[in-house]
Amino acid sequence: MGNHRGIFFDVPSPLVGEGVAQVSNDNPKPFGVEHVKHQKLEYSADGEWVCAGAPDSIPQGKAITLHLPRFRVAVFHIAEEFFAIKDACPHAEYPLSKSIVCGESVTCSSHGWKFNLRTGCGERGEPATDIRTFPIEIRNNKIWVKIL
Repeated sequence: MGNHRGIFFDVPSPLVGEGVAQVSNDNPKPFGVEHVKHQKLEYSADGEWVCAGAPDSIPQGKAITLHLPRFRVAVFHIAEEFFAIKDACPHAEYPLSKSIVCGESVTCSSHGWKFNLRTGCGERGEPATDIRTFPIEIRNNKIWVKIL
């Protein structure tokens, strides 16, 4: 995986993916998987949006993983912005929430594929290597992720 040295975080949670996140020392804001306490997932009335919690529930430089019925979504808080991606590398479904984050890029810890968190575009430039991104809105002091 190149020349990355990192910091590891162990954060177990029933809603947040258990495991280890690695942080690049090149990133001034370390990333780890942050525990978010939810009794259950909250959906919009039309079922198109899922709530990821209040903006202050995900500290800057942290990420959470929402476990939905058919897939996982990782929500990252970077430089006052939130980004949501499918939490699975297209190569082998490795959780990207357990990977290296530097700036607006995440690099899969399993095979080294790199993705832009804003666009989902893979560094390899092939459409099959892109990851799904999800629109985010802040409404009534809650982060809403559009999943449909």
